Amino acid sequence: MSPITRTAPRYEMLFSNVEFNGTLLIGPDPLGADFDYRVFLEARRILRMIGFRMIGGKRGFEEYQKDFTYDNKNIKARIRLVLGRNYVGNLQEFWRETLAHEDFIYLKTHAGYGRHLSLSDDVRYFTDAMKEGFVLPDRKPYQLYYLDCCKSEMYYKDAFRSFVGSDGVDLILHKWFCDYKIIGPVMVLIRELMEGSDFETIVSKMNDEYGIPHFDVEDDPEDMRLDRKMVTYSLSDS
Repeated sequence: MSPITRTAPRYEMLFSNVEFNGTLLIGPDPLGADFDYRVFLEARRILRMIGFRMIGGKRGFEEYQKDFTYDNKNIKARIRLVLGRNYVGNLQEFWRETLAHEDFIYLKTHAGYGRHLSLSDDVRYFTDAMKEGFVLPDRKPYQLYYLDCCKSEMYYKDAFRSFVGSDGVDLILHKWFCDYKIIGPVMVLIRELMEGSDFETIVSKMNDEYGIPHFDVEDDPEDMRLDRKMVTYSLSDS
């Protein structure tokens, strides 16, 4: 008998210890650009709009909290919102700690626009921490990542899997070149996770929020369709 294909996040592990801890890392932008700050402000606004309250912060870092119910249990959600450009402290050390201990991790970066993840100067110090963080003995047994960067399904899925392996990590990915200024889909993702939705529902609602991906000069003509969707996902083997 073939194994049953999983259709939803591993909620029993994602919400273990009646907690749900996530980190949203914004940026940094390429030198001279300032989209990341505007994205950070919009993320802050939407978090508050969907019921999170700020419980602490410093320059480049804010922490939010919200209680919700899942499977008749009260879950305490904690979201850390980080603006990489302005973060006070050792960002690589913070990223390494995040990789080991968070349930949900969101990385929004230009990521070199098509270069292999481990070769991108824009995210090199993130990936150096990844290579160390994924072998830590106390790393969470299950994590959900959203790689919000251009064509992350094509360019970064395999590279990421080479870091994390095939067990215990699910990925939310982008199929096309994306608009860096759009932040709404990750807020839809957080909301739907707290609702206990399956991946098809999550991704469908994220795509509704994103809208039609723009066409890029590198796109093949047959891919320039008005019905194409941005967000997709990749499940681990367990």
